[in-house]
Amino acid sequence: MSELQNVREMLEAAMVQAANECGILLGHDLYLKGTVAGEIARDAYIQELTGASYVVGMESEADYPGKMYLVLSLGDTIILSSTLLGIPQGRVAEKKTLAIFEHDDSDAFSEIANQITGSFNTVIQPFLPRKMHLKQLEPEKYLPPENASASGGPGPLAAGEYFILKAQLEMTGFELERFDLLVPLPLARQFNIQDRKKSAKDEVGDPSLDSEDERFVSEGDEMEGATVLILEDNAVERRQFEDMLTGSGIRPLAVPFDADLKKLVAKRSVKAVLLGVVNADEQDLALCIKIANLFTDLPAPIIMCARQWTRTGVLKALKYGAREILLKPCSSDELFSKVMKLVHAG
Repeated sequence: MSELQNVREMLEAAMVQAANECGILLGHDLYLKGTVAGEIARDAYIQELTGASYVVGMESEADYPGKMYLVLSLGDTIILSSTLLGIPQGRVAEKKTLAIFEHDDSDAFSEIANQITGSFNTVIQPFLPRKMHLKQLEPEKYLPPENASASGGPGPLAAGEYFILKAQLEMTGFELERFDLLVPLPLARQFNIQDRKKSAKDEVGDPSLDSEDERFVSEGDEMEGATVLILEDNAVERRQFEDMLTGSGIRPLAVPFDADLKKLVAKRSVKAVLLGVVNADEQDLALCIKIANLFTDLPAPIIMCARQWTRTGVLKALKYGAREILLKPCSSDELFSKVMKLVHAG
C-alpha cells in the first residue's frame, strides 16, 4: 500500500473533482465523504455488494492500457440521474424505493458518467510522464449473486486483484451509499507517479536544502514577483495550486505541512499564504492560527481553501486569521484574482 500512496492521492483528487463537477451539473452541492484505500480481489468485492449496482467503466488508452471502474449502488444512480432530470425530491425518493430506472434515467446517468470520466482525465493526465486518456464505457447494471460464495459470473468487473478506494457521496436531502473506485493492481502500479520525469520533491523543491532555500531568498523589491507560500499536504492538489500561479508574475513556494516553516519564512518576504485543507474542521482551523502566528512582525494575508465550508467554518476561519475563503476545486482565474488582491493590498 505504501508504494501506491502517490497513486492514492492522485485518484482521490480525481474523485473529489468528479464529485464537485457532477454537483455543478446537477445544481446541488455534492461532496466526497472520506476514502478508505486497500487491495481486494474481484470476487471478494462482489461478495460485499448488497443489491443492484451500476458500474462505470473507464478504459485507459495510449501508454497505460487497462480499465478502471467506479461502482455506485442502483439507489444512488437513481438519485443522481433523477436530480439531473429535475424530478421533485419526493418522487426521487419514491423511485429509489421502487427501484425505478427508466430510459430517461439511463440517458441522464450516461451524461453524469461522461462528466466523471472528463474529471478524471483533467486531474490524472498532467501527473503522468507518458500519454494517457480515459475513454468512458457504457455504464452497466450489475446484480450480485444471492449465494455469497458465488462469483456471479464475469459481470462488468474483470477478474483479478484491485487497488480500491471506497467512498461515499454526500448531497443535501439524500443519503447516498457507495462511490467505489477499483483499479487493477497492474494499472495502478503503472500509474505510480513516483516514476515521473521529476519527482514531487524535485518540482516543489526540498525545503531542507540550504542551496534550495537560497534560490528564493528575497532582497526587498529585487525579487521577480511576489512570493506566495502554498501550504498543502495533498501532493496532487499542491502541484495544481503551484501550476495555477506559475508564470503569472507570482513566485509560488509549495510545501507540505511538515516543512520547516520558520526557516522558510525567515528567509523570504512572503506576500500571501494559500492554506489548502480538507473540510475546514477544528484541526484545519487550528493550522490557520499557527500560520498567522508565524507572521507577527509583517503579517501575510491568508487564503484558506477547503473542499467543504459551513457558515460557522467561514466565520471561524476569518476570526482565526484568514482574509479570503476559497472552495476546492477552484479555477486558476479565481485563485489568481484573490492572490493578486491580497498581494497589492499588502
